Amino acid sequence: MNDNTLTNLVARGLVDKVIHLFNKYLGTQLKIRNENRVLPYISKKRVMEDLDISDSTLDNWEKNGLNRYKPRYKTSLVYYLIDDVCQFIALET
Repeated sequence: MNDNTLTNLVARGLVDKVIHLFNKYLGTQLKIRNENRVLPYISKKRVMEDLDISDSTLDNWEKNGLNRYKPRYKTSLVYYLIDDVCQFIALET
C-alpha cells in the first residue's frame, strides 16, 4: 500500500466519522426541538424520556461536563440547555 492510498483511507474514515456525528447531532436536535418552545431549556425528565436514558446516565454526563440549570427558588427541578445536550451527545460518540 502506498502512502497516498493510506492517506485516502484515513481521510475517508475521518470524513465518515464526522458525517456520522453530524447526523446524530441533527437527529437529536430534531427529536428534542420538534415542538415550539419559548425557552431554550429542557427538563431533566423530558431529556430522559426523549432520549430514552436513565437518571444515572444523565448524572454521568454531568460528571463529564454537561451543565445543569436549577431555578433560584427551592425546587428539585433540573433543566439543561437543548444545545448543550445536543453538543454533548455529538461529542460523546
